[in-house]
Amino acid sequence: MKNLKYWLLAAVFSLAGTTLVSCDDDDDNTTNPAEAMVAAHKSKDTAILLCTFGSTFKESIKTYDATVKEFEEAFPDADVYLSFTSYTCVNRVEAETGIVRYQPDLWLNAIGKAGYKKVAVQSLHIIPGEEYLNLMNYTVKKEFMIGKYPSVQVAKSTCLVYDEDDVNDVASVLYNNYKDKLADKKHILLLMGHGNPDKNYNANSKYSDTEAGLQALTPNKNAFVGTVDYGEMLFWPENGDPNPECVYSKLMKYCADNNLRPEEITISLAPFMSIAGDHAHNDLWGIEEGDDFSKADPEADACWRLKLLKMGFKIEMAESHNGGVDACTIKGLGDYASIRKIWINHLKEIYNDSDSWTTGEDYQ
Repeated sequence: MKNLKYWLLAAVFSLAGTTLVSCDDDDDNTTNPAEAMVAAHKSKDTAILLCTFGSTFKESIKTYDATVKEFEEAFPDADVYLSFTSYTCVNRVEAETGIVRYQPDLWLNAIGKAGYKKVAVQSLHIIPGEEYLNLMNYTVKKEFMIGKYPSVQVAKSTCLVYDEDDVNDVASVLYNNYKDKLADKKHILLLMGHGNPDKNYNANSKYSDTEAGLQALTPNKNAFVGTVDYGEMLFWPENGDPNPECVYSKLMKYCADNNLRPEEITISLAPFMSIAGDHAHNDLWGIEEGDDFSKADPEADACWRLKLLKMGFKIEMAESHNGGVDACTIKGLGDYASIRKIWINHLKEIYNDSDSWTTGEDYQ
């Protein structure tokens, strides 16, 4: 019944969600569409706002539903809401999935107006990069806590890979999922993270840390992490000069160190992202690019799958595949119950700690 209520509410407010997105309570000419949904859902004095980048892919629905459900079960004394920090995803998601999503500022203002006494904000981002910092420092702290609702108690919970313990936990989950394949020197796990293009974001180091954590568990050191947006860890650097951290260099070095040719190696491709969304389907797997890899040189504008095939590597396919791109086996981090558990544990660590809850008045 709870899921039915969400769908009904989404249908009722879909028009408002696509045309009226202002959350300025002082502007009488605008409406916050999240207010009606919060008012209909509110049953507790504490709210949990889950914040993810977002996805327009229908496959993401089951992942988000599972995440919300597990947080509801872990925190029965709170009402749980899900937000997208990507405005692009918010604007496009209803057309693709039929579900209305809102950004964190709309949810937070609706939560504050509804009279919640406490709000826990849980990031579902992977690394503490640009999206995460903007969420916590600007949207939550400056706009909500200091600017509009200084008396509401707020607890801010960290993203997936925030510290060394997280690195080890995430590496263990991935290793346990792929350990049978990684036992074979002729099999490689290659993960694609998003990354921040600005190298000054120390968050990018979480990718290298996770790779090191995985390799510490794998005797063959055959697990690697690259990114789609961080220069040092791209498949092929933009300046055309391969560096030791780029995907191409890592793979070729592995081949040389193990006296193997690419043709002898099978690669499992997976996104190091919460959802197997746009980057996973297009930049990693290239669903729309077909199977012709003749022009997919390492420096070409092509998906990783085709570049790897061009280099001679084999790509792991679903067992029932017919040789086409419909055989992709991509799986986002949020699809692992053990990964979702890490996020839940992050919030549990601070939820019952009174010192973790602060108000906007504390900053004044």
